[in-house]
Amino acid sequence: MAFAGAGSTATLFFPDAPMPHHSTRASAVLHRFDFFKPVGWHDMAPITDGKYSVECYLDALDACYKTLRKKLNNRDVLAITDYNVFHTGGGYHIVRKAFERLVRNERPDSKGPERDHLVETKLNVSCSLLKIIGPCHTVSSFLNTSSVIMNTMEKGLGKVICVFTYGSGCAASMYQMRIDDVPYFDPIEIWKLKFYRNALKCNPEECIIHNFYVQTWMKFDYKPHGRKLFGVPVEMQQLDVYYLMEIDQWGRRFFHRGGMRAGAWTKEHKAMMSDNARHYDKTENRHLRQYYGDLPPDGAEYFKRPWEMLNQDAAQELEDKWRAIEFEMSYDYRQDDAAEEVVSEKTAKGNPDQQLVVVSKGNLNSWMVRSENDGQPHAYHIVGTWTCMGQPEEMQYSPDGTYQFEVTLGANGWEQFYIVQDGDMNRPIWPAYERSYKDMPCIGPTYLQKPTKFWLINGNPPDDLPNDDFGEPGDKYLVSFKWDNLKRMTWKKVATKEETYVDTASYWLIGSWTCWDPIEIPKDNSAECRFSIEVQKTPLDLKFQILRNQDTLQRIYPEIEEGCGDAYSKIALNEFGTGKYWDIPSREGDTFNLVLQRDPNDLSEVSVSWTSLGSRPVQAIPNRYFLIGTSNNWAKDGVYTEMYWNDQAKGYTCDVQLYAIPTEFIIIENKNQEMKFHPDKKDCSQIQAHEVKGPDNDHQGRNWHIGKSVADKARINDVFVVKLELEPKRSVTWKKKDL
Repeated sequence: MAFAGAGSTATLFFPDAPMPHHSTRASAVLHRFDFFKPVGWHDMAPITDGKYSVECYLDALDACYKTLRKKLNNRDVLAITDYNVFHTGGGYHIVRKAFERLVRNERPDSKGPERDHLVETKLNVSCSLLKIIGPCHTVSSFLNTSSVIMNTMEKGLGKVICVFTYGSGCAASMYQMRIDDVPYFDPIEIWKLKFYRNALKCNPEECIIHNFYVQTWMKFDYKPHGRKLFGVPVEMQQLDVYYLMEIDQWGRRFFHRGGMRAGAWTKEHKAMMSDNARHYDKTENRHLRQYYGDLPPDGAEYFKRPWEMLNQDAAQELEDKWRAIEFEMSYDYRQDDAAEEVVSEKTAKGNPDQQLVVVSKGNLNSWMVRSENDGQPHAYHIVGTWTCMGQPEEMQYSPDGTYQFEVTLGANGWEQFYIVQDGDMNRPIWPAYERSYKDMPCIGPTYLQKPTKFWLINGNPPDDLPNDDFGEPGDKYLVSFKWDNLKRMTWKKVATKEETYVDTASYWLIGSWTCWDPIEIPKDNSAECRFSIEVQKTPLDLKFQILRNQDTLQRIYPEIEEGCGDAYSKIALNEFGTGKYWDIPSREGDTFNLVLQRDPNDLSEVSVSWTSLGSRPVQAIPNRYFLIGTSNNWAKDGVYTEMYWNDQAKGYTCDVQLYAIPTEFIIIENKNQEMKFHPDKKDCSQIQAHEVKGPDNDHQGRNWHIGKSVADKARINDVFVVKLELEPKRSVTWKKKDL
């Protein structure tokens, strides 16, 4: 075989895609001799001039690079590119050679370690699939772009990819793409598991497909027999697809639309043909359909079945896909106590001390993945942003098995929600996708798994969705949930508002000077939908956001790329405001009147402004201390464990329950991620000699470990009291709590 890899791709191009293409592109078509020549029918492998083929590849790369750089006003391409993708027809060594060529063009003085770092950070993420599958041709740039997504996932958001494509002869293009959203791919580790799950080591001479290729290559006087040999039923053939029927003794190929499943041309078919097409087979002395055998059983009646079967197959395929998505999102092997069966045990190649054990689980725990309806009567309740994701409200049962609830669109022009079974908040049902549209896969009810994604009724839908949900605050939508073969969630608009919608919500300020604890903003009676509060600059800065009804899904924040917003920043209202704040430029002691205003006639118009009230003395604000670590998922969900002053212990203390051993943690001051207390050693226990460093931003993964030392006598579910002492010497200790 000439090349080892094989792959295919299906790519969808549409507006507002998750990976938009930059307008700048450079192409090159160069006149070159053919370096890839067939040698006749006696050998299936071509003759390839390897050195010359590499020269053609690099010539095309240089031409595209120079043109793209010129179009970018002579800017360095690597400097504005996060990841690089190359055509990989010749393997990884050619890709690395091409990338290092670009590095030398832009950084001629770079040393070996610097180039190695650039290869690792900008190139290698695009080569994972290449190294597994092998060199490919037409699909290679798409395959390597997929590799970038599968390696980076959400870390790649906002990053720029530079793609170099290359084709037969010597034609090439170089262009850029930006990752605006995470396309639906499996992470690379999950993909590898699926790829290797059913993989069998097989030499080429042992491979059935390879042997068939060898036996049929350039074969004349041949009729395909693979369908019969492998027992593929004739009904699997599609009526609008042309199938190879025969290769005659002169090498001519005979095709027929529908293959063995379809009959000869009917009068209706012939009426649509030209005279030449109608008599072509006889003119060329070609065999007609009757030569290849009779129609399948049932004759013409057979044609009435395929579309029904096609619909059934499509429904089954959708059902299987939804179940697979639900399984991946809800199954946790760590909680699966089903019986294990050892499938194989092998010693790792090159490492006799490492043993590889493949384990198969028995029947899954029914409480973990609930894709099947248990057939028992249940009630379903809806939890939405109109109740701040707090109070579940019962859905009404209909005789057809549907549960329904009427949702009134609120002031934001959208509402998010999920549902729970039997009113139990520990049994949620939620969508597979963030801000999900209707009629999409459902997950649950998951046991003790907090939903992280919600359905979204959007009164102002984006351009890529139908506009049948278009509405204004006060419009009503009927939400319907049904569980038969699959769980299905849908909704439709049923009524428009009868009178002007009035926003009765409360608004809360979260700021750095309150350690991001919410403070209600009083209503300002000087205008409708106006709220104001007095704020002062302290040593804890003056950064803030605003919450509607204390709901983190309804954040009001400046829509900025980085840094902090100002009085002129565009305002966003959704759940994506983490790390995006207003920062009022001021000096310590400066006081301001902060105002939030919503236009009562158009609630989508929101403004945040402030006016100076002068300067006043600042009252001392005591520091607060918070523990983050394994026990609260490092505060990624906004949950911090506050440490309170304990007179008896002469320090700040808090309780930590162990869900894992060891349990790691550090301590931060005033919820400021740049003010961390941490040990000076990694994986630090309390009996290990160490110093308490901080508060600073030099953490570098150095954490305290409860349970690492045998002296802790730690067990799962034990509760430990952690103490922070600041005087006379800083120290962090812990001991098991007496229950």
